[in-house]
Amino acid sequence: MLLSCGEPPFFEETRTLESQTWPADEELTFTFDVQDTQTAFDFLLNLRHGEAYPYSNLYLFMQLDFPNGKKSIDTLECVLADDRGKWNGRTPGSLVDHRIIINGRRIFPLKGEYTVHIKQAMRVDSLPEIYDVGFALKEFESGN
Repeated sequence: MLLSCGEPPFFEETRTLESQTWPADEELTFTFDVQDTQTAFDFLLNLRHGEAYPYSNLYLFMQLDFPNGKKSIDTLECVLADDRGKWNGRTPGSLVDHRIIINGRRIFPLKGEYTVHIKQAMRVDSLPEIYDVGFALKEFESGN
């Protein structure tokens, strides 16, 4: 979805929303295995939307399930455009690509399988102009 220089992500997966809308009740899940409890990672949201997306931001509910059954829940705001309405992401054609750090420098305390659940939290039943939603883990680099 997006290209960048440097090391490839530790984990990356993207879901295409076939109807180009994101229903409020549609939860996207991403599961990955962690064996390194000392390295810090950035949590990244990969988002592709149309230029006709009607908002300058995107609110998300994110839940992280730990291997021991505990959960962490966050509400996140992703700013997609500046005050003048110019998209912060890359605009190849009529689509806009964003790669946004949604949680930085996170160290996993336990080895095992983790699951991230992401839902849109925009207070609309169906969020239009959303084409792809992805989640990635990239090893934290102090130069970021």
